[in-house]
Amino acid sequence: MFQFQHIGYLYTLAVVPLLLLLFVAVLYWRKRKLQKLGDEKLVASQIQGYISGRNTFRFILMAVALSAIIIGWANLRAGDKSEKSERKGVDVIVALDVSKSMLAKDIQPDRLTRAKQLIMRMTDKMHNDRVALIIFAGRSYLQVPLTVDYTSVKMLLQNVSPDMVPSQGTVIGDAIGMAMQTFTQNEQKYKSLIIITDGEDHDDKAIDKTREAADAGVVVHTVGIGSPQGATLYDPDTKSLKLDEDGNPVISKLNEEELRSIASAGHGTYNLLQNTDEVADKLINSLEGMEQKSLGSVVYTDFTSYFQYFLFAGFLALLIEWLLPGRRKAKKHVPHVSVGKVLISKSADTSVKTGAAAVLVFILLSLTTQAQTNNYILQGNKLYDQQKYKEAADDYAKAVAKDPNNTSGLFNLSNSLYQQKKYDDSRKVMTETAKLSKDKPSAAAANYNIGNTYMSQQKWEDAVSSYKQTLRNNPQDVDAKYNLSYAEQMLKKQQQQQQKNDKNKQDKKDQKDQKDKKDEKKDDKDKNKDKNDKKDQDQKDDQNKDQQPQKPESQPSKLSKQQADQLLDALQQEEKKLQDKMKKEKGNVVKMQKDW
Repeated sequence: MFQFQHIGYLYTLAVVPLLLLLFVAVLYWRKRKLQKLGDEKLVASQIQGYISGRNTFRFILMAVALSAIIIGWANLRAGDKSEKSERKGVDVIVALDVSKSMLAKDIQPDRLTRAKQLIMRMTDKMHNDRVALIIFAGRSYLQVPLTVDYTSVKMLLQNVSPDMVPSQGTVIGDAIGMAMQTFTQNEQKYKSLIIITDGEDHDDKAIDKTREAADAGVVVHTVGIGSPQGATLYDPDTKSLKLDEDGNPVISKLNEEELRSIASAGHGTYNLLQNTDEVADKLINSLEGMEQKSLGSVVYTDFTSYFQYFLFAGFLALLIEWLLPGRRKAKKHVPHVSVGKVLISKSADTSVKTGAAAVLVFILLSLTTQAQTNNYILQGNKLYDQQKYKEAADDYAKAVAKDPNNTSGLFNLSNSLYQQKKYDDSRKVMTETAKLSKDKPSAAAANYNIGNTYMSQQKWEDAVSSYKQTLRNNPQDVDAKYNLSYAEQMLKKQQQQQQKNDKNKQDKKDQKDQKDKKDEKKDDKDKNKDKNDKKDQDQKDDQNKDQQPQKPESQPSKLSKQQADQLLDALQQEEKKLQDKMKKEKGNVVKMQKDW
């Protein structure tokens, strides 16, 4: 089946009818001029070197050459080989433990960071599998639904922390239950759950939940992270070591026995996370060894281009036109006026010829630039697939330098910069891509990637704006809807935190102002007191000078001995009751709940 690679270039063929109209107008004008001199055929036969139909033939050759070159420029091609590739994969849910025990540093830099690195490696090695992310501690939350957008998974994974789950602890059974709700319910296979945790399970239902998942066709793998010796935990709230109910430092240890039991009940494997790449390879091999479901097919077609044949036909027509004999030089006795009349036609013919040559040169330069641009993009794509993002960016940049309006080169350049975490540069290039996009799906893809750069920098408000623009161009984009919802939640949380910080600052300022006023009043009161004390002392001194000292008289007691004994007994009874109450309260020790 034949098709044009750049069908838009065929609009240039509209130049040919315009040139035809111009040529007909010239012929008509020339005919009118000759008729003024006499009989048209007789006058034409008297012109030196006149050949009937030569100008028309020349114009036809020029029109054919120009048309052939334009068609070659659009690159007519045919698919001579089609290959249908079946996409197969499985649904994979990664359940990541984000409890505070995952902040232990018995594995550097800490358990949670190493777990994130493992998930990153796995997504880099995946191709057709759908992946979802669940975070859990005391409760479980679906962070990313099943998707093949691995970039979004890695981007959202960067923001995962224990603060995202308010209820602490490690409840593996709840995470397994959440995974069962996320999987497709009408299939009894093609499903795998990977649990990454230190195994400090505070839930006794994990094994039972695992058996239920295995009965539903889910293969459960576990990855243990930590050390059997364990490590102490740092409490960010108290900024010191976390203590248990007895006041001793909490030591978080890897519970390999339980993780092995879960993997065995789930017909999966257990891996201890030491070498990240090695564990990632083992898990990917396990997934590839599973029965996989069809995710649709993709047809790849090899094309054969035929532009060179049209270019050759165009050159041949131009060559014939140039080889046609021209007029011989007019003899001196030929009247100057007659020659001048005919030279007007010659001048018009030369203009048409010059214009066609200029168009030819322009098209040839465009074809050369286009070929170089496509070559750079193909080289960049190979390097990108090999994860050589810096080298790929260099080739994409060369393609863009050759053709600044090439949206494919700009889009791929932005993606390679994003993979290098150069988010500002990536966004700048992708913004230019969005401006040059001629259709809504392309504009939607560009705005979606712009939103991803904002998400990576936690610029939630800008991310919300970009994802909304994506949905305006493509309302059915599920990933954009999810990212928009997530960004809006994070923006709301950020605004609440900002309001809280502002309130704290205002409260501190108010407290300081109140303290300053209180100190000022206290100083004034102390000064007044000193003045009053001095005045009273002076008055006493004056009175002592006027009066003689007198012997003090003893005051009679107002209580009898019997009343005093009764009062003493009552006080002792109250003291005894108070002591008993304190002992009782001290004996009722409230057991602390685990929050790590």
